Amino acid sequence: MRLINTITLEFKEFYGDTVPPYAILSHTWVEGEEISFRDFIDPCPYTTTKPGFHKIQGACKIAQQDGIDWIWIDTNCIDKASSAELTEAINSMYNWYKGSEVCYAYLSDVPDFSSRNEWDDPEIQNRQFRQSKWFRRGWTLQELIAPPRLVFYCSSWTRIGDRSGLALDISAITGIETRLLQGVADLHAVSIAKKMSWAARRVTTRVEDIAYCLLGLFDVNMPLLYGEGPKAFIRLQEEITKTSNDHTVFCWSRTSVPADWTSMLAPSPAAFRDAGDFVPIDAWEIPMPHSMTNLGLSIYLPIVYTLTQMFVVLDAGLLGGHADMRACIAMQRTNPRRSGSNILDRSRFFGGPTMLSKEATDTRERYNLFIRSRHVPQPESPFKLLGPRISKYGVLIFVDPTATRLLSTGKRGAPLGSVGYDIETHPPGIFNENTSILRLLAFEGGSSLVTSGLVRIRFKSPQERDLYLFFAVILTIGGREAWYCGVYSADDFWFFKQEIEERINEEVAPDEEMVMIDGYLRAVAWEHGRKQLTDHTSDESLFVSIGGTMTRNPKSDIRAAMLSGKCESPYSVPTSAIDISGVVDETDDDDYVDDIEDEEFGDWDSSNEGDGSDESPGEKTDGSSTWDVNSSGESSQTLSSTSSWHKTSPLPNLPAS
Repeated sequence: MRLINTITLEFKEFYGDTVPPYAILSHTWVEGEEISFRDFIDPCPYTTTKPGFHKIQGACKIAQQDGIDWIWIDTNCIDKASSAELTEAINSMYNWYKGSEVCYAYLSDVPDFSSRNEWDDPEIQNRQFRQSKWFRRGWTLQELIAPPRLVFYCSSWTRIGDRSGLALDISAITGIETRLLQGVADLHAVSIAKKMSWAARRVTTRVEDIAYCLLGLFDVNMPLLYGEGPKAFIRLQEEITKTSNDHTVFCWSRTSVPADWTSMLAPSPAAFRDAGDFVPIDAWEIPMPHSMTNLGLSIYLPIVYTLTQMFVVLDAGLLGGHADMRACIAMQRTNPRRSGSNILDRSRFFGGPTMLSKEATDTRERYNLFIRSRHVPQPESPFKLLGPRISKYGVLIFVDPTATRLLSTGKRGAPLGSVGYDIETHPPGIFNENTSILRLLAFEGGSSLVTSGLVRIRFKSPQERDLYLFFAVILTIGGREAWYCGVYSADDFWFFKQEIEERINEEVAPDEEMVMIDGYLRAVAWEHGRKQLTDHTSDESLFVSIGGTMTRNPKSDIRAAMLSGKCESPYSVPTSAIDISGVVDETDDDDYVDDIEDEEFGDWDSSNEGDGSDESPGEKTDGSSTWDVNSSGESSQTLSSTSSWHKTSPLPNLPAS
């Protein structure tokens, strides 16, 4: 370690335990004004006139006043002409700052308040301090955290204050908690995502330095390869994963991320800008190691399935969030026609991690996965957009792995894939295949009190019967919004095929089958919506649970659905709720259901209610709904009674849609 004598300004090198007590300087460089190693050992008259030389003199003078004989300054204590010395210095720099007696942070862009009366206002001084470029540079992050004592000085070397006394201001600027700035908290206990978030808004002159300046913060070492560009940050994350099982390293969002980026590793710290609240949590099973391979990240994770993609479940959650919520990352198969492949891409259509509850994730299947580091373009899945029509409700549709009709398997031990069917909707274009989210239209005014969406799962196997998923939101007379959902087999709508054939024989142009089914189910929803928000198929093969409210925008309801192949599904209440941008529902779903049960339904058409003596299955005598997920009595009755509607009963009176 090469140090400067604060009195003689001469160099001397020290090794190991022979290093004496020393001060250290933290500052921002100014192009063309700094003094290099060569300038310092072979000065010319012009050298001593540079601002960088006066900065060295000022730091030495302050060190002398503190009784310290030696100081280290990065501009002239490193011979940057030697790549070996530069590599050693950068890999050792955090420890050098940590081993100092005191660090002087010189803020050259903060004026001397003591000599200017117009700057006596504390608010002005505070603003000048907060706006210093020192807080926006990459290298100064470790220089802020590592030293045991840090003192700030303005441009005239007038003392501003120390790190502990200014902790509240520094925390507001940097996002670093005050306990860490005051030396109370342990840096090693901070999550990877949190540390990365500190660097998200910082910049460096050279692209590679945004990775190199973080080496000490993560206690890793690696060779420097100037010229590798953004790959340096990828190498940094790879080194971090070799020594840490902290899954928050994967909890970044698509902030300033290329559209074709499919790796689990982020391209830059900027992607962690909003990741500071992610923390590691214990795995439900024995933690499994993960590693980087020539193909990408090799990792063993649970999988949650949707109609068109997968989510991997991380051992990560949100600080201060629900204890049973896990961070999940949406995945896409690298080849949409290879259901058995365990090679995946991180989805390009979700902004960041999705929070899902324990009920949705802790019983999922687990697989050894490979998540590719490089994107290989594939043909895009065609889907229509809604255009100017406004969507208010989102349904993220999950599939339980036991629902074999919806999941086809490849070779043994490989992930399942939903590739055995095509998806149609009415209205067209409301289902996004890239996100597996169904978007229901907002109420458009007028007399329409039902907004709905019908999904048809058309199986490619001739042995399978098509499935229909129906979701509706009913606006009651009193203004409350109630959800209705159902799962049906194609056989349940045999009478429509018969009606279509009759109309054709009568040479009358029939409506499309999807249009007729949607209209019929809207009538069923209106008639029976007050009695149930859940529905079973008659053979109990699938179960739907739906409900919840988006807390960040309480005026916009948002729902999640779980399809299960279990007869006694544990998903009696919603597992989570998100929209396409990853906004999470953090409401207590049990309370939500209780609130619905306790509400009176006086704003419904009384003709739909019946009297207390005629209690139907699934309905209490007090008029409120029951929520027995293990019984399909009400659902079976609903389906059987309404299936004969077109022959025996007129269509229930519905407002014009």
